[in-house]
Amino acid sequence: MMSRRRSLTFEVVVEQGGKPNIDGVFPDEAAARERAAYLLRLAKFPVVRILMVNQAGKEEVIFQKSTSGGAKPTTISPIDESDVGPATLCTDALQLFSYESRMLLLRLLRGYWDDQAVIPAEQLHRYYPLRYFEREALLFNPAVSRLATLQAPLLGVKPFDRHDQLMRMFTRLKEMAQASDTLAPFDAALARGGVGGLLAAAAERPPEERDRLVTHAFAAVLEPCRDWPGKVKALLRFHREDGEEEANRRLLDQMLAETVDGREPVRALIGYAPDLGAALQSLIAAVHGDLDDRLPHTDELLALSNALGGGGFDETRRALLRRIQGGLAGLTPLTRTGSAAEGKSFGIIVDRLTNFDGFLGGAGMAEALTRRAKTVWSSGGQDASFDMAVQRLATRLPAPAQRIGYLLDLATSPFGRNKLSVLIRQVATEFESITSARELVAPGVSTDDVRSGLGRRLRAAGIPRALAEGLIAKIAAIPDAERSLGIPLLAPPAGEVVTRATEETVLIDVSKAAAERLVLFWRGQTRAIPEDGTQIVIGRSSQCQFVLDIASASRRHAAVSRQDGVFVVEDLSRNGTQIAVPGVAEPRRLKPGEPLPLPPRGEIVIGSTELGEEPARIAWEIVKR
Repeated sequence: MMSRRRSLTFEVVVEQGGKPNIDGVFPDEAAARERAAYLLRLAKFPVVRILMVNQAGKEEVIFQKSTSGGAKPTTISPIDESDVGPATLCTDALQLFSYESRMLLLRLLRGYWDDQAVIPAEQLHRYYPLRYFEREALLFNPAVSRLATLQAPLLGVKPFDRHDQLMRMFTRLKEMAQASDTLAPFDAALARGGVGGLLAAAAERPPEERDRLVTHAFAAVLEPCRDWPGKVKALLRFHREDGEEEANRRLLDQMLAETVDGREPVRALIGYAPDLGAALQSLIAAVHGDLDDRLPHTDELLALSNALGGGGFDETRRALLRRIQGGLAGLTPLTRTGSAAEGKSFGIIVDRLTNFDGFLGGAGMAEALTRRAKTVWSSGGQDASFDMAVQRLATRLPAPAQRIGYLLDLATSPFGRNKLSVLIRQVATEFESITSARELVAPGVSTDDVRSGLGRRLRAAGIPRALAEGLIAKIAAIPDAERSLGIPLLAPPAGEVVTRATEETVLIDVSKAAAERLVLFWRGQTRAIPEDGTQIVIGRSSQCQFVLDIASASRRHAAVSRQDGVFVVEDLSRNGTQIAVPGVAEPRRLKPGEPLPLPPRGEIVIGSTELGEEPARIAWEIVKR
């Protein structure tokens, strides 16, 4: 009797568009019924049933129930040549497990993954889902045909030849999925020794097998998690900030990026979002690693934000930025309370996305922001003109490097290329206003690096060769002594502390600002604005200008900057920041997020004696230059 029971399996099958699709295969009936009950609560499928399958393959329906949900057809998502790079051109089935290939499949079949609540790293190892996916002719055939059409020219073959290659790889993929039980030791290595233990075990096998081994191990961790926040939580258990090797973090970063790169995963992670503007602001805060834990976000998004705040998760940041870009590019209003609130919300988003050389997210984000600006700054029922939207966005960027970077990124996008002459004029105007290479160049960057970097961006943007060479020569002609800039090349986004301008242009008294500088002193270190940047951030993160070793300090605890010609300090933390000023008996506690103008001298105090800490006291002084 026991052997007979072990020979039975229980398939949970859902119907979509009148066609069956195996959701999962379970060794016992209780687990199958639990999964079926969960799927019925989702109300996404019109029919959910359980099949009992014996060793001979005979099937018997032991449970079936109908709901009013589902029936929405799933189709492939549009992709083009820009999505198909050399790393995605697989010639062997093992290459399908690479990160680049998985991300391509993720974007091509976004609706399918969302419906199944899985990612390619999971599904590529599961035989039954692969088998039933192949039978979904209205999804499978268009997906293979689209890939064949895009990849054939890059491989120098005919589309039908590439189609045949893809079909053979898929057949091989199913064969490997049937034998995936042999990879159980690597699952155990991940569970026992974390990412480092998994990579050590995988190192004993041929390099071409590595991606298959590690994704199978992570799939074993992710498969029991039936929702997106659960998957993120499961992955973050492997995050060890202290002493984590770069290879370990890079692999975890890829798995996290694959998990959050989609509208449904992000929607489930945010939890609290009264409107699109608030949702986008939450995602931007998560990218920066400073999500406000006083708002009712999910614990998983807060944990993800904390991980990103420690640095080293570039792919995950890019995935979240793509979702921010997608939200801005859509038609959904940012708020539900009118144009004034819409403009305010958009202004906050713009400021928070500001980077050293434009906007986070590059050309795609520049285009999305410009398109959104046209609608946010509309008048009389008419969208703002392209010229006006670009001008007002550029006005919000306080530094020449930021304005030039935005214009070049926009010129690189398909949207900007249609207005290239307008952008060329603005780029030339910005360069004409530059009097020192300090306005464009990061510390330690050589003249050759400046020239080549600018040259690449100018050529990519379609700037005429003669003009591009003239602009580069203008920078190269400035003496080396002036070719160092206080703004770090990878400085934290200036949007957190730069001017939060109103919708009118803010005029800054440049002569007054240039006559003063703010100097901060702590433990023998000296930093100054503007010599060391447009802002100075204090906190536990290694990316801060002053790095604290205080347990109660946040990764990005406080920031000092110049706003409208005035030096201000802003609390970015959870535990508070105090300001001590000579002649004032009691230190002043800052209000979170509210910039406080700084007097000529004083101290920024971070830490709590009540917790047994010795607070850090960062002194400042505003001096004339």
